[in-house]
Amino acid sequence: MAPRTIKSISLREVAILTQNESIKYEIYSYRWIILILFMFVGAMTQIIWITFAPIMNEVASYYNVDSDTILLLAASFMIIYIPVNFPASWLIEKNGLKWGTGIGVILTGVFGFLRAFTGSNFILLMLCQVMVAVGQPFVLNSFTKLAVNWFPQEEKVTATGLGTMALFIGIIIAMFVTSPLYSLMGIEFVLLVYGVFSLISMLLYLLLVKDKPQKPPNEYIRDETIHSKPIKELFRNRDFNLLLVLLFCGLGIFNALLSAIDDIFIRFSPDSGIIGGLLLIGGIFGAFLLSSLSDKLGKRKIFLNIALTISVPLSLLLEFSDIFILTLILAFVFGFILVPALPVGLTYGAEITYPISEEISNGILMMFGQLGGIILLIMPDMILFAFVFGIAAIISLLMKDSDAYPRKSVYSVEA
Repeated sequence: MAPRTIKSISLREVAILTQNESIKYEIYSYRWIILILFMFVGAMTQIIWITFAPIMNEVASYYNVDSDTILLLAASFMIIYIPVNFPASWLIEKNGLKWGTGIGVILTGVFGFLRAFTGSNFILLMLCQVMVAVGQPFVLNSFTKLAVNWFPQEEKVTATGLGTMALFIGIIIAMFVTSPLYSLMGIEFVLLVYGVFSLISMLLYLLLVKDKPQKPPNEYIRDETIHSKPIKELFRNRDFNLLLVLLFCGLGIFNALLSAIDDIFIRFSPDSGIIGGLLLIGGIFGAFLLSSLSDKLGKRKIFLNIALTISVPLSLLLEFSDIFILTLILAFVFGFILVPALPVGLTYGAEITYPISEEISNGILMMFGQLGGIILLIMPDMILFAFVFGIAAIISLLMKDSDAYPRKSVYSVEA
């Protein structure tokens, strides 16, 4: 698309620009309180999602069901994310940050707490789990709008990154804490502890969160032309379609692996949660280092290909390792290599589909990742995962790098 000249800018856009020049911007320290409250709720959604993964077989025995039925508790989050994702984004935009996201916060707080009172009734437990799953997209989709409403331009990425970090921390807490809590007092105690914290996160949110400050913190102009591009344009992009397959495979495996961690590493039960926790800790380090390196070099494809290729032998080593310490080391390295592929992949998707809104492109990519997790949960197996990684690695070679898609400002001026 050719850059637009000054003459091609509409009178409406000139009016918006002129109006913004007269606005006074102010940065409020309260923004960090808001972010912490959102991080708290975000972490709780992930704790509730993955609660039963480290103790799957013990929970199956308690509820007198098989482990595949317990998997439904985690799979419900991936299944429900697909139809609820875009309506959640629309309601956040329509109702504002506090009350749009508040729908999910209230569902998380109320039904996360009610799980503690379901006793041995698996159907009631599943109902509470499903209601929290409905609320999850409202929370996960809110961090971008939070950054826009409260943070200056130079802190937006930091705010969004910390929000994403909270989700990983929530999973790590569940992986490390659930099994000791279960060993101490049983499943009812686990659900009560997590339920109380869910309720506290909801109450703090409702009492302290504000929709936006009195004065905006940044000059944010939403270009209407970006949103006028039809979504079908995404699917005409060959590399975006290939990226969908990569997210289906890579994020799908990540979701399936965490959901079925106790089943996959049953030989180490009840300590399988530690494996998942080390994988995520490695992922956090990798996301910091490799994502930053990707930005510095301006390259995406090579990082995706390396992550998928190295994941093949790592998956096989994890399958056949019977030494717990070695498995922990392998899990850390696996997370360090694989997890950074998600932010790199989402950034690549936004770059190659510009000027279509990145909320739309990323939302579709995440949906395919959830769909992959659902399908791969049918037969969670590290050998199968290695095979899928191999296919994804080959497909990644067919993509062009993002520098083949020069991104230009819609307000650029011709020389």
